[in-house]
Amino acid sequence: MIDGNMIRHLWTHKTQDHPWLSDEELVIDRAEGVWVWTQTGKKLLDGFAGLAVVNVGHGRREIAEAIAEQTVKLAYYPTTRQFSNRPAAELAAKLASLTPGDLTYTMFAVSGSEANERSMQIARHYWLRKGRPNKHKVIALQGGYHGATAGTFAVCGLPHMVEPYAPLHVPGFAKVAPPHPFRDRGLGTDEEMVQRRAAELREAILREGPETVSAVILEPILSSGGIIVPPLGWLRAVRAICDELEVLMIADEVITGFGRTGRWFAVEHEGVVPDLMSVAKGITSGYVPLSASIARRHLADAFPDDSTQENVHPNTYAAHPVACAAGLANLRIMEQDHLVENAAAMGTRLLGGLRAAVGKRAIVGDVRGRGLLAAVELVEPDGSGRALNAKRVGVLDRKAWDRGAIVYARGSALRLAPPLSITADEIDQLVRVVAESIEELEQEIGR
Repeated sequence: MIDGNMIRHLWTHKTQDHPWLSDEELVIDRAEGVWVWTQTGKKLLDGFAGLAVVNVGHGRREIAEAIAEQTVKLAYYPTTRQFSNRPAAELAAKLASLTPGDLTYTMFAVSGSEANERSMQIARHYWLRKGRPNKHKVIALQGGYHGATAGTFAVCGLPHMVEPYAPLHVPGFAKVAPPHPFRDRGLGTDEEMVQRRAAELREAILREGPETVSAVILEPILSSGGIIVPPLGWLRAVRAICDELEVLMIADEVITGFGRTGRWFAVEHEGVVPDLMSVAKGITSGYVPLSASIARRHLADAFPDDSTQENVHPNTYAAHPVACAAGLANLRIMEQDHLVENAAAMGTRLLGGLRAAVGKRAIVGDVRGRGLLAAVELVEPDGSGRALNAKRVGVLDRKAWDRGAIVYARGSALRLAPPLSITADEIDQLVRVVAESIEELEQEIGR
């Protein structure tokens, strides 16, 4: 067994946010399907798929075998302007068959952060190529999260994460509020809320000057912001504004991509095709790190095929053959096991179960979700609708853990994103754990 002395060499030991358990008790030793076991033998239902990553479930031997075979055949070779490899080409072609519209050109990277960096870099090079060098600003959403690099922190809408890096940021990267039905609708309709927020986005671009704005970047569902689910119509409104003002639209589908919302990609719920789409996580279900920025044809067409001049610089591990082999095996499983369809069906069961079990609780303000991405919004029990204190919300992690499940309770929301392979019985178990945990917390608050 791993002991505390080993764990102290991990930097994450300095950021421990489970003070109720020792580091040793948090070591995950093995996993299968939607279940994980700690090294001490505790079995837990993985209600957040790691970090909304393990879409096909844990322990899929098909992916392990694809990784092993590719490692023996070609473990690594750089993918630059000169070189490529078979798994990378095959995966790029497969993605082109799955993505909406003409999103058919893929630049592979390693992490979700880097995928968003690449999307912003492709947008920048596109405008340079079009002879419009002043277009460099990126508009983002308050509450949005796009990664943990210096570049992605510049478009991060979570102030507590951004503050230490503020001196490094280039000015002019504006943030606008997303439509948040629970906090934002008031007595109006969803349509009126979307129109209001869309008008604010348009005004922000005009204020910055469209001639200086390169792109708008947004998550179709704001995950780190609390799984905020904008009403249908929001993405279409953003697409129309970007078209009108000649600004590129970047969809950050790092979490929502590859079936998470019950469609291959979340933008498909509105029939929207962004100019660039950033993906990661579910592309390999986390078995090997891989991400990508996927571009529409008109962006790629700005760069001639016979060009010898590099634009966006690929890194050492871009299009890593082992990672791409894992991605191909992962997508085969998703298709063969009909996991996108299962996410839609189980998502309906999850949302319905949560609403029936906790929707009328005094400390529950909202239950929302799309597919297997859901949240329970916790509020003060006095009827004011004020967010419940984050420390109170955070104890739901332990209450669920004690009952045999891992959930993600942060800010004012308990969040769920289980593997897409989850069964109806497992959904019901997860709902039961959440309901009992929230009931216990409500009783404690009332005492």
